[in-house]
Amino acid sequence: MQYFSGTSYLGLDQHPQYLEGVKEGLDRYGTHYGGSRLSPQSPTIYAEAEAAFATWTGAPAALLVSSGTTAGQLAVRFLNQHYDSIHFSPFAHPSSWWPAGIRYEDWEQWLNALQDERAIGCTEAINPVAVASPPWTPIWKSTPSALMIDDSHQIGCSGIRAGGSWLSLRQKYQGGLLINASLGKALALPAGLLLGEKPVIEAMKALPQFGGASPPAPAFLHAWLQSQTLIQQQFECLKRHMNRMYKLVKKAPELLDMVEGFPVIRLYQHAWVDHLAAKGIAVSSFRYPQPDSERFSRIVLRADHSDEEIEYLEAVLEELVAQALNA
Repeated sequence: MQYFSGTSYLGLDQHPQYLEGVKEGLDRYGTHYGGSRLSPQSPTIYAEAEAAFATWTGAPAALLVSSGTTAGQLAVRFLNQHYDSIHFSPFAHPSSWWPAGIRYEDWEQWLNALQDERAIGCTEAINPVAVASPPWTPIWKSTPSALMIDDSHQIGCSGIRAGGSWLSLRQKYQGGLLINASLGKALALPAGLLLGEKPVIEAMKALPQFGGASPPAPAFLHAWLQSQTLIQQQFECLKRHMNRMYKLVKKAPELLDMVEGFPVIRLYQHAWVDHLAAKGIAVSSFRYPQPDSERFSRIVLRADHSDEEIEYLEAVLEELVAQALNA
């Protein structure tokens, strides 16, 4: 069975070179650092990795925490202290939801709420389940005073050098910008990341919820720091797979959908899931975010899929598309 589901878009979770880096990190740092980042005994690798993430993404400053959810919750806790209201778009991930925030199912209502200069808007840079981007042009036209963007599914598989959305967002938007992300989606790194202006990142470091929490395991940060060339090689491989499948998807937009530069294909024909399985291709299909929510069926591309696997997937999909169009 060939598996086209899950995440780990760069295929690092099983890559021998990346695993070797983790092993080196375990030998050097052990399995975990349970102390506070504020402790003078905190390993210097955290500051080294944060500087490297800032350089890679193009952001002025970076902050590492234990998970994507921790990053989202730390960010909204900070923002709740500095803005009158927090507004979550239809794409906002549950990891950043805040009890005092307002959630929207309608984009127009969300955009209207951002007209308040004391409001902040929260959304994902891409919806990985619906495989759709936010309405960026109307967002820029609404000129919100501040935005919090979840970049979990873009860091590592989009942007300049795979560094995610910071630079592209900054070109279009000059307001207050804060990015939160899980690093487990493309980088196979059990950690969360925050990107922002230096004063904002320094202020979040002062929060007791940051100082009182355990940081990510340093062994994985060691592996990431040692794997920069490998990450770029995997990114180039993933781009090749994405470009090939994107050409096919654009031939039948009523059956398939894909955002250029994002390694996920949405299937609108759920019956295809069983057909693909019969052909030896396992894909993702489930209801989200609740058991009675809409069903989403998707094909997830990874850098460690071989060219032969991508070619086989393409052939099976072309057959299904042809049958559907000729029915």
